[in-house]
Amino acid sequence: MASKNNIGEMTTAEVAEALGNGVDVVVLPVGAMEQHGPHGLIGTDSFLAQVVAEKVAVKLGALLAPLMPYGLSSSHMNFKGTMSLSPEAFTLFSRDVLTSLIHHGFRKIVIVNGNEPNYYPLIMVARSLREETGVLITLSNWYSALQECWKDLPGVKGTEKAEWKWPYFMAHGGLLETAGSMAYKQGLVRLDLAATYGSERREAFSNPVVSLPSRIDEVTQKGSYGDPRGATPELGRIWTDLAAERIVDKLRAAWDTAAKKP
Repeated sequence: MASKNNIGEMTTAEVAEALGNGVDVVVLPVGAMEQHGPHGLIGTDSFLAQVVAEKVAVKLGALLAPLMPYGLSSSHMNFKGTMSLSPEAFTLFSRDVLTSLIHHGFRKIVIVNGNEPNYYPLIMVARSLREETGVLITLSNWYSALQECWKDLPGVKGTEKAEWKWPYFMAHGGLLETAGSMAYKQGLVRLDLAATYGSERREAFSNPVVSLPSRIDEVTQKGSYGDPRGATPELGRIWTDLAAERIVDKLRAAWDTAAKKP
Protein backbone atom coordinates (compact mmCIF):
# COMPACT_ATOMS: atom_id res chain seq x y z
CA MET A 1 0.00 0.00 0.00
CA ALA A 2 1.14 3.53 -0.70
CA SER A 3 2.50 5.50 2.26
CA LYS A 4 -0.57 7.72 2.15
CA ASN A 5 -3.62 6.35 3.90
CA ASN A 6 -6.03 9.28 4.26
CA ILE A 7 -8.60 8.92 1.49
CA GLY A 8 -9.05 12.68 1.33
CA GLU A 9 -5.36 13.06 0.46
CA MET A 10 -5.31 10.22 -2.09
CA THR A 11 -6.27 9.99 -5.73
CA THR A 12 -8.97 7.63 -6.94
CA ALA A 13 -6.26 5.53 -8.57
CA GLU A 14 -4.44 5.18 -5.25
CA VAL A 15 -7.60 4.14 -3.42
CA ALA A 16 -8.32 1.58 -6.15
CA GLU A 17 -4.76 0.27 -5.88
CA ALA A 18 -5.05 -0.13 -2.10
CA LEU A 19 -8.33 -2.01 -2.44
CA GLY A 20 -6.84 -4.15 -5.19
CA ASN A 21 -3.95 -5.00 -2.88
CA GLY A 22 -6.37 -6.35 -0.29
CA VAL A 23 -6.79 -3.32 1.97
CA ASP A 24 -10.47 -3.75 2.82
CA VAL A 25 -10.51 -1.99 6.20
CA VAL A 26 -11.32 1.71 6.58
CA VAL A 27 -11.42 3.81 9.74
CA LEU A 28 -13.98 6.62 10.01
CA PRO A 29 -13.59 9.28 12.71
CA VAL A 30 -16.80 10.98 13.83
CA GLY A 31 -16.89 13.98 16.15
CA ALA A 32 -18.79 17.13 16.99
CA MET A 33 -18.42 20.88 17.24
CA GLU A 34 -19.52 21.82 20.74
CA GLN A 35 -18.21 23.97 23.55
CA HIS A 36 -15.98 22.41 26.21
CA GLY A 37 -16.03 25.07 28.90
CA PRO A 38 -14.11 28.35 29.04
CA HIS A 39 -10.77 26.60 28.54
CA GLY A 40 -11.63 23.77 26.12
CA LEU A 41 -11.81 23.70 22.34
CA ILE A 42 -15.08 23.63 20.44
CA GLY A 43 -13.59 21.00 18.15
CA THR A 44 -12.40 18.72 20.97
CA ASP A 45 -14.61 15.75 20.08
CA SER A 46 -13.62 15.91 16.41
CA PHE A 47 -9.93 16.47 17.04
CA LEU A 48 -9.68 13.52 19.43
CA ALA A 49 -11.68 11.19 17.19
CA GLN A 50 -9.26 12.13 14.40
CA VAL A 51 -6.15 11.59 16.53
CA VAL A 52 -7.24 8.16 17.77
CA ALA A 53 -8.57 7.09 14.35
CA GLU A 54 -5.23 7.94 12.73
CA LYS A 55 -3.43 5.72 15.24
CA VAL A 56 -5.93 2.89 14.78
CA ALA A 57 -5.63 3.06 10.98
CA VAL A 58 -1.84 2.81 11.14
CA LYS A 59 -1.95 -0.16 13.52
CA LEU A 60 -4.44 -1.96 11.26
CA GLY A 61 -2.77 -1.07 7.96
CA ALA A 62 -6.12 0.45 6.99
CA LEU A 63 -7.26 3.47 5.04
CA LEU A 64 -8.56 6.51 6.91
CA ALA A 65 -11.78 8.20 5.82
CA PRO A 66 -12.02 11.96 6.26
CA LEU A 67 -13.43 13.17 9.55
CA MET A 68 -17.17 13.72 10.00
CA PRO A 69 -16.82 16.88 12.15
CA TYR A 70 -20.43 17.59 13.09
CA GLY A 71 -22.62 15.58 15.44
CA LEU A 72 -25.46 15.70 17.94
CA SER A 73 -24.74 18.70 20.15
CA SER A 74 -28.13 20.27 20.82
CA SER A 75 -27.55 20.12 24.57
CA HIS A 76 -24.74 22.67 24.15
CA MET A 77 -26.54 25.22 21.99
CA ASN A 78 -26.79 27.74 24.85
CA PHE A 79 -23.02 28.19 24.49
CA LYS A 80 -21.61 30.26 21.62
CA GLY A 81 -19.84 28.45 18.81
CA THR A 82 -21.64 25.11 19.14
CA MET A 83 -22.98 23.67 15.87
CA SER A 84 -25.39 20.75 15.94
CA LEU A 85 -27.12 18.41 13.52
CA SER A 86 -30.60 17.04 14.07
CA PRO A 87 -30.76 13.29 14.77
CA GLU A 88 -32.48 12.80 11.41
CA ALA A 89 -29.80 14.68 9.45
CA PHE A 90 -26.97 12.96 11.30
CA THR A 91 -28.45 9.51 10.75
CA LEU A 92 -29.00 10.05 7.03
CA PHE A 93 -25.59 11.64 6.52
CA SER A 94 -23.69 8.89 8.35
CA ARG A 95 -25.63 6.20 6.51
CA ASP A 96 -24.73 7.78 3.16
CA VAL A 97 -21.04 7.99 4.08
CA LEU A 98 -20.95 4.36 5.21
CA THR A 99 -22.90 3.21 2.16
CA SER A 100 -20.36 4.95 -0.09
CA LEU A 101 -17.48 3.14 1.60
CA ILE A 102 -19.28 -0.18 1.27
CA HIS A 103 -20.00 0.54 -2.41
CA HIS A 104 -16.26 0.90 -3.10
CA GLY A 105 -15.45 -2.49 -1.59
CA PHE A 106 -14.51 -1.98 2.05
CA ARG A 107 -15.58 -5.04 4.07
CA LYS A 108 -14.66 -3.84 7.54
CA ILE A 109 -15.47 -0.31 8.72
CA VAL A 110 -14.18 0.98 12.05
CA ILE A 111 -16.00 4.02 13.42
CA VAL A 112 -14.06 5.97 16.05
CA ASN A 113 -16.51 8.28 17.80
CA GLY A 114 -15.67 11.26 19.99
CA ASN A 115 -19.15 12.44 21.01
CA GLU A 116 -21.36 10.23 23.16
CA PRO A 117 -24.78 11.21 21.69
CA ASN A 118 -23.56 10.19 18.22
CA TYR A 119 -23.31 6.59 19.40
CA TYR A 120 -27.02 5.85 19.43
CA PRO A 121 -27.91 6.64 15.79
CA LEU A 122 -24.55 5.25 14.63
CA ILE A 123 -25.11 1.84 16.21
CA MET A 124 -28.56 1.61 14.60
CA VAL A 125 -27.12 2.49 11.19
CA ALA A 126 -24.27 0.00 11.67
CA ARG A 127 -26.70 -2.77 12.54
CA SER A 128 -29.02 -2.14 9.60
CA LEU A 129 -26.15 -1.94 7.10
CA ARG A 130 -24.59 -5.13 8.41
CA GLU A 131 -27.93 -6.91 8.02
CA GLU A 132 -28.28 -5.55 4.48
CA THR A 133 -24.70 -6.05 3.25
CA GLY A 134 -22.80 -8.37 5.60
CA VAL A 135 -20.09 -5.74 6.08
CA LEU A 136 -18.63 -5.66 9.59
CA ILE A 137 -19.10 -2.18 11.05
CA THR A 138 -17.72 -1.63 14.54
CA LEU A 139 -18.25 1.43 16.69
CA SER A 140 -15.91 2.61 19.42
CA ASN A 141 -16.27 5.61 21.70
CA TRP A 142 -12.52 6.20 21.95
CA TYR A 143 -12.55 7.30 25.60
CA SER A 144 -14.42 4.15 26.66
CA ALA A 145 -11.35 2.15 25.65
CA LEU A 146 -9.71 3.44 28.84
CA GLN A 147 -12.56 2.79 31.26
CA GLU A 148 -11.27 -0.57 32.47
CA CYS A 149 -7.70 0.61 33.03
CA TRP A 150 -7.80 4.35 33.67
CA LYS A 151 -6.67 4.15 37.30
CA ASP A 152 -3.43 2.49 36.13
CA LEU A 153 -2.64 5.17 33.55
CA PRO A 154 0.54 7.25 33.80
CA GLY A 155 -0.41 10.52 35.44
CA VAL A 156 -3.19 8.82 37.42
CA LYS A 157 -1.69 5.79 39.15
CA GLY A 158 -0.10 6.70 42.47
CA THR A 159 -1.71 10.15 42.54
CA GLU A 160 -4.84 11.58 44.16
CA LYS A 161 -6.54 11.21 40.77
CA ALA A 162 -6.75 7.46 41.32
CA GLU A 163 -9.39 8.25 43.96
CA TRP A 164 -11.62 9.98 41.40
CA LYS A 165 -14.65 8.38 39.83
CA TRP A 166 -14.60 7.54 36.11
CA PRO A 167 -17.17 10.26 35.24
CA TYR A 168 -14.90 12.87 36.83
CA PHE A 169 -11.82 11.68 34.91
CA MET A 170 -13.55 11.51 31.51
CA ALA A 171 -15.73 14.55 32.20
CA HIS A 172 -16.85 16.96 29.49
CA GLY A 173 -13.92 19.36 29.24
CA GLY A 174 -12.18 17.44 32.02
CA LEU A 175 -8.69 16.02 32.37
CA LEU A 176 -8.88 13.33 29.66
CA GLU A 177 -10.34 15.52 26.91
CA THR A 178 -8.18 18.50 27.79
CA ALA A 179 -4.94 16.51 27.73
CA GLY A 180 -5.97 14.96 24.41
CA SER A 181 -6.66 18.40 22.96
CA MET A 182 -3.24 19.61 24.08
CA ALA A 183 -1.63 16.63 22.34
CA TYR A 184 -3.58 17.39 19.16
CA LYS A 185 -2.12 20.88 18.89
CA GLN A 186 -0.30 22.85 21.53
CA GLY A 187 -1.10 26.48 22.26
CA LEU A 188 -4.87 26.27 21.75
CA VAL A 189 -6.25 25.13 25.11
CA ARG A 190 -6.71 27.92 27.67
CA LEU A 191 -5.78 26.27 30.95
CA ASP A 192 -5.62 29.75 32.50
CA LEU A 193 -9.42 29.81 32.17
CA ALA A 194 -9.98 26.28 33.46
CA ALA A 195 -12.82 25.73 35.91
CA THR A 196 -13.43 22.71 38.13
CA TYR A 197 -16.84 21.26 38.94
CA GLY A 198 -18.07 18.00 40.38
CA SER A 199 -19.61 15.19 38.32
CA GLU A 200 -22.49 14.49 40.72
CA ARG A 201 -25.18 16.19 38.64
CA ARG A 202 -23.95 14.42 35.50
CA GLU A 203 -24.06 11.08 37.33
CA ALA A 204 -27.62 11.77 38.48
CA PHE A 205 -28.75 12.52 34.93
CA SER A 206 -26.88 9.63 33.30
CA ASN A 207 -26.10 6.32 34.99
CA PRO A 208 -26.58 2.60 34.32
CA VAL A 209 -30.14 2.72 35.69
CA VAL A 210 -31.55 6.09 34.59
CA SER A 211 -30.93 8.39 31.64
CA LEU A 212 -32.52 11.85 31.77
CA PRO A 213 -31.64 13.91 28.67
CA SER A 214 -30.46 17.31 29.86
CA ARG A 215 -28.69 20.43 28.67
CA ILE A 216 -25.10 20.85 29.73
CA ASP A 217 -26.03 24.07 31.56
CA GLU A 218 -28.30 21.92 33.74
CA VAL A 219 -25.17 19.99 34.70
CA THR A 220 -22.78 22.92 35.07
CA GLN A 221 -23.11 26.63 34.37
CA LYS A 222 -19.53 26.78 33.05
CA GLY A 223 -20.16 24.19 30.32
CA SER A 224 -17.55 21.78 31.64
CA TYR A 225 -16.93 19.70 34.74
CA GLY A 226 -14.15 17.59 36.19
CA ASP A 227 -10.68 18.99 36.86
CA PRO A 228 -8.56 19.67 33.75
CA ARG A 229 -5.78 21.53 35.53
CA GLY A 230 -3.25 18.68 35.43
CA ALA A 231 -3.53 18.15 31.68
CA THR A 232 -0.34 18.05 29.60
CA PRO A 233 0.38 17.25 25.94
CA GLU A 234 2.49 14.26 26.97
CA LEU A 235 -0.33 12.72 28.99
CA GLY A 236 -2.66 13.29 26.05
CA ARG A 237 -0.30 11.44 23.71
CA ILE A 238 0.14 8.51 26.10
CA TRP A 239 -3.58 8.17 26.79
CA THR A 240 -4.69 8.39 23.15
CA ASP A 241 -1.97 5.88 22.17
CA LEU A 242 -3.26 3.41 24.73
CA ALA A 243 -6.88 3.99 23.67
CA ALA A 244 -5.93 3.15 20.07
CA GLU A 245 -4.07 0.01 21.17
CA ARG A 246 -7.03 -1.22 23.18
CA ILE A 247 -9.47 -0.50 20.36
CA VAL A 248 -7.34 -2.52 17.94
CA ASP A 249 -7.06 -5.44 20.38
CA LYS A 250 -10.83 -5.52 20.92
CA LEU A 251 -11.48 -5.14 17.18
CA ARG A 252 -9.36 -8.14 16.29
CA ALA A 253 -11.06 -10.22 18.96
CA ALA A 254 -14.48 -9.21 17.62
CA TRP A 255 -13.51 -9.99 14.02
CA ASP A 256 -12.02 -13.35 14.99
CA THR A 257 -15.16 -14.25 16.90
CA ALA A 258 -17.44 -13.17 14.04
CA ALA A 259 -15.52 -15.47 11.68
CA LYS A 260 -16.37 -18.55 13.77
CA LYS A 261 -19.70 -20.21 14.21
CA PRO A 262 -21.03 -20.28 17.78
